Amino acid sequence: MNKMTFESLNTLLDDIFRATVQAARSLLRAIGAMAWPQLFATAVVLALLLTILPLAFTLFVAFMLVKLVVAAIVVQSRRHKHDGQD
Repeated sequence: MNKMTFESLNTLLDDIFRATVQAARSLLRAIGAMAWPQLFATAVVLALLLTILPLAFTLFVAFMLVKLVVAAIVVQSRRHKHDGQD
């Protein structure tokens, strides 16, 4: 892989900026062309994506951590019982 120079980094960041601006302009044109009911439905879907999905992911991670902690406690207690019987 080539060494990254300031010029190549500057070019990369410029490309990223141009692509982001182009996507934002395209999005604004699409929003401007929408009818009110369609705009409302889009806003509701976007709100659900921004609120429900992070909540679901957080709850999934929390319950997975609880499951791992409970499993570790159960395994440790079974090992302790097994070691005490020998």
